[in-house]
Amino acid sequence: MAVRSRKMKKSRKKTRKAPPSPGSFSITEVPFRELLRVDEELAEARREYARKTPEERRRAADFAYHQAQAERIVFPLFGREPERTEDFGGEVLALAISPEFAPALLTVGTLEYELGRREEALDLLHRLATLPGDTEDLPEIVDKAGDYLIDKGEIQAALDLYLAAVKTYPGVALYHDAAGYCLGKLGKREEAIRYARQAVELEPENHLWLNDLGWSLLEIGSLAEAEEVLERAVSLSPPDYELARNNLTEVRRKRRQEPQTPSGKKPGKRSEKKPRKQRSRKRDGGGIR
Repeated sequence: MAVRSRKMKKSRKKTRKAPPSPGSFSITEVPFRELLRVDEELAEARREYARKTPEERRRAADFAYHQAQAERIVFPLFGREPERTEDFGGEVLALAISPEFAPALLTVGTLEYELGRREEALDLLHRLATLPGDTEDLPEIVDKAGDYLIDKGEIQAALDLYLAAVKTYPGVALYHDAAGYCLGKLGKREEAIRYARQAVELEPENHLWLNDLGWSLLEIGSLAEAEEVLERAVSLSPPDYELARNNLTEVRRKRRQEPQTPSGKKPGKRSEKKPRKQRSRKRDGGGIR
């Protein structure tokens, strides 16, 4: 979401009670990495906070990122307009203060993409996979970046992000499942199943990962195993989660349609009819789980 950074009075900037605000340049005019060179206030923020601890940078970046958003919401209630007019100033300032501030990496990265700067966008979004593992809400933010890329048709770029995250944080099941989703979209179904299995191995009671593994198995025609996995997904799902139940109905329908062999056994054959997408990822418009 676009936010604006609050314009600081000179006296406040001198006392360093709050981060400085951006200068006259806008990210709509030049990429972020160029802004750091041409905008002296942003460059000064980067130099100043580079001397501080990571926690001090995080707090200052969080202040810059959220203050402008709050100002934009509250000021109109009192008939006032936010003091600054630059687009996305809060996110830009936050990223200048702390290059590892995940919300700003996500927001500025997606903005760069919307402005037609694909290379700059992917550089910022892929940095998310290099942040410390204790970064607040990191899995959710990485997943938002991946979902954004998927929505833009950048499946390979999303896969690169998730594979980098798997390498950096191999114990996070979400990244394995997401990589499997992207591989499935690219038609690499055997690889997709391998990552889906890894997600289930990490969190065997997670109905979302079980559902996705079951659907991946259905896609390659492993209907017996798909039914077994989806039955488990259904047993672990909350009452309002219908996706696994719908998928189980689908796999049972396909099993009934399988031709019988002379021995009475159904051959393990892949259906030629392309199934509807029924993965946990991207359901209900692609929101975060």
